[in-house]
Amino acid sequence: MIHRNRRGTRAKVAVAAAVLVGGGAAGVVAVAANHGGASTNAQAAAFATRYRQTVSEPTALMGALNGWSRSPSHSMTMLAEMKPMRTFSQVMDHHTMLAAQRGVVLLATKKFLLVKSANGSLHLWWLTGGTVVKNVTANATGMAAMTGSPTAAATAMTTGSMSTATNVMAGSASAANAMTAASAKPTTITVDTGNEVVTITITTSTATVTQPGVTASASPTATVTATATTTASASATPTARSTQPVTMATQGVARGDLVFIVGEREHGKLIAKLVFFAARTTAVTPTPSASVSTSVSATPTATSATGTTPTVAPTPTSTASEFSGHNS
Repeated sequence: MIHRNRRGTRAKVAVAAAVLVGGGAAGVVAVAANHGGASTNAQAAAFATRYRQTVSEPTALMGALNGWSRSPSHSMTMLAEMKPMRTFSQVMDHHTMLAAQRGVVLLATKKFLLVKSANGSLHLWWLTGGTVVKNVTANATGMAAMTGSPTAAATAMTTGSMSTATNVMAGSASAANAMTAASAKPTTITVDTGNEVVTITITTSTATVTQPGVTASASPTATVTATATTTASASATPTARSTQPVTMATQGVARGDLVFIVGEREHGKLIAKLVFFAARTTAVTPTPSASVSTSVSATPTATSATGTTPTVAPTPTSTASEFSGHNS
């Protein structure tokens, strides 16, 4: 009788582990309903050893990007088996600058995601029509790819807790909370891509994004009259400004979510190709339906006869440079 019970317990663990590896949400339900702490720990350990994390970063990133259209599951497996990378990194593969970042979403807009890593590095990732955004909450391999930690993924999939994943990707739960905590004073972040400067001001309830628009006139010209007086024309550079709720979601991604982004650097900008995300809590939160208001203002700049333009640089609360280099 004792031997039969032991065999039955082993069979249940094996079946649950098989379901878990398959990546379905049913795996989480089965574990929560049928197994105690010892069985859960055994499943987590077996799951964690499945990913050896021996694939080099350039191979995994390029392989995932090139292979996604043919086999998303294979691409996720490559990223899950990539050598550990906790914060931000960029590597050159032939003539392509590949980049990746793990962290917490500070702001999600229709055009970009602003992400902060455990080491404090800030990066702005532009979204395009070709960006793939995937919620990996119920996908075991996707969770391993997002966290870069099979152990954290196993904990999330077997217990439903994102605490270990949060510690890995944000440093700690308190650090993650601090990143997205409401502040009495507005926080201004300036991101310099090398070609343009994007300014983001975050308050307790709204976020305002200001970025350069399209130049309204040609280069300034100087006109010299017969009396030797010189006049200068003023050129107006419109500035696009949009305001939205700070909690607004973009394709399901919202402020406070854990995120792993894979993409490329093009002309100074980080272009997101793959976005894996998961909420830090299993609770379902409603997506705000508030509208986004957008305004365009033209700010003329006085230009001297020599064609030079005096500028005054703003003093941001924090600055994120898109040329921060390799930081893993």
